[in-house]
Amino acid sequence: MSSKVSFQVMWNRLISIVEEQAQALVRTAFSTSVREAGDLSAGVYNSKGEMLAQAITGTPWRIQSRISSGVSKSKT
Repeated sequence: MSSKVSFQVMWNRLISIVEEQAQALVRTAFSTSVREAGDLSAGVYNSKGEMLAQAITGTPWRIQSRISSGVSKSKT
């Protein structure tokens, strides 16, 4: 039972981190599309480029291109 609780605590923390990341992007953005339309994405990845958590705020389609470019750069 405690491993389920630990997992949920860690998951909630990861979601909290990426949500804070997205809100910081919105607050500090120079772009009107980011500030007003929320056109951004935020996520946490492991060293293999696998996404661990993604912010609910923003546009999720941007995440895949970020992952693809990061993985291809690390393999070269």
